[in-house]
Amino acid sequence: MRRILKIAPAATLAGFAAQYVAWLALGWPLPTDVIAEWIMARTPSPYAVWLLDTFGAWAKPFAVTGGLAAMGVVVTAIAALPLLSAAAALLAPKWAPFWLAAAALAWWSRRKPMRFKASRRTSLVMAAGAAVVAVEAFTRNEVLARRAIEPSPLFPFEPPPETFARGLVRQAVTPVGEFYSMSKNAVDPVVDPRTWRLKISHDGRILREFSYAELLTLPRIDRYVTLRCISNTLQSDLMGNAAWTGIGLRQLVSVAPRALEVAFVGVDGHGDSLPVEYAMSDEVMLALGMNGNTLNRTHGFPVRLLAPRYYGFKNIKWIGEIAFVTKPYAGTWPAMGWTKEARIHTASQIDRVLRQGPAMRVGGVSFAGSRGIRAVKVRAGDGEWRPAILERPLSAYAWTRWRVETPLADRVEARAMDGEGRWQAPEPTEMFPSGVSGPTVKRL
Repeated sequence: MRRILKIAPAATLAGFAAQYVAWLALGWPLPTDVIAEWIMARTPSPYAVWLLDTFGAWAKPFAVTGGLAAMGVVVTAIAALPLLSAAAALLAPKWAPFWLAAAALAWWSRRKPMRFKASRRTSLVMAAGAAVVAVEAFTRNEVLARRAIEPSPLFPFEPPPETFARGLVRQAVTPVGEFYSMSKNAVDPVVDPRTWRLKISHDGRILREFSYAELLTLPRIDRYVTLRCISNTLQSDLMGNAAWTGIGLRQLVSVAPRALEVAFVGVDGHGDSLPVEYAMSDEVMLALGMNGNTLNRTHGFPVRLLAPRYYGFKNIKWIGEIAFVTKPYAGTWPAMGWTKEARIHTASQIDRVLRQGPAMRVGGVSFAGSRGIRAVKVRAGDGEWRPAILERPLSAYAWTRWRVETPLADRVEARAMDGEGRWQAPEPTEMFPSGVSGPTVKRL
C-alpha cells in the first residue's frame, strides 16, 4: 500500500494532463470540473455562502481541487488493480485519456523503483497538483471573462428615487454588480452572439431557430422582478430585484401538440421545466436585459428565464434550447432530489434597526414570489405584533419594502402575509428538498 500511495499522486496529475489535452482538442469534459460541480451542488448552503464570501473568485477553483483529490482516490485503486482503468474507460469513454494515462504511469512506476520517501514525494506532488488545477480553473475563468461581450445599452433606465425609509431599508432596485449570482458550474460559459442560436424543439425535433439579433428586434416587455435563491438559510439574503426587459415565449412559438412541459436548457447543460400553461403565460419572460443594459455573462447572456413563481434554480441562464416535451422532464436539481415544484415560500428580511430615543425604527423587505405581500407585522421581544407600513411594490413580481416603529428590545421578529392570505411559517423547516421556511428573527 505504501508503494501505491507513492505512485497515485503522480499518476493522477498525469491523467489530468492527458484529459486536459483531450478537452482542448475535442472538448471532452474535465473530470475535475464534473466532480467539482457535483461537490458544489451538494455543499450545504451555509458553507457554500461562506466559501463564496470568503474566497470570492477562488471559491470554485478550490472546489476543483476537491475534484482532483477524488480522482486521486480512484487512481489509488487503479494503481492497485490496473485492469480497473479499462473498465473505467468503458464506463466513461470521454474520460478515457485520464484513466489510461494514470494507469500507464502507475504501471511504469511499479516497474521502476522510486527513490523518494513516500511521505515527502506524495506531499509535494499532491500540493503541486492542487495548485496546478486551482490556478488553471481560475485562469480559464479570467480568460473567458475577458472574452465575454460587455453589456450594451438596451433600454432607458433610471432607478426610482429613494423616498421610502431611506437608510433603513435596502435600495428598491439592486445594482447589477450587487445582484446575487449562483451557478452549478466550475467555470461559467461564455456565449458568442454571432454564432449562438436559440433552438425551439418538440421531442427532439427542431421547430425553429432564432439568432440574437432577431430576438432584439421583437417587441419587448419591461418589468421589475425579484429573484430569490433556494439556498437561503433563515439568516442569509440571496435575493435581488432588478428592472428586466425581454419577450414572452408566445412571441416565438405556439404550443406544440400534446406537450406536457416546456424545458429550458442552458448551454452549460443545466435545465429545468415549467408546465406548458405557465410557460406560455404573461408571467414568464425570456429576459434579454437588466437595469438598462443587455445581460452580462454572470446573469445569463444572451437570454435567461424569469419565472417569478419559482426559486432561482428554475430561472435558467444562458439558454440554448427551449424544448416542448411530451414526457416529464428531469431538471438538474430535481434529478438530485430537490422539488420539481419549487414555489417560493413567504419570507422576510430585517435590513436595519435604528434606536430612536425610547423606541426603535425597523425596516426590511418581504417576498412571496408572484403571490405578492398583503401585510407585514413586527414585534419587539415578546411584545404585541405591530402592523408595518408597506411601500407599494414596483410590480406584482417585486419584493415589498416596509418600516415600523417598536419599543426597545433585544430581539425583533417580522412576519409577512402573502397575497393569498397565508402567513409566513412560524416554525423553521429543512432546506432540502423545497427550500427553507420559518420565522424572521434578528437579535440586537
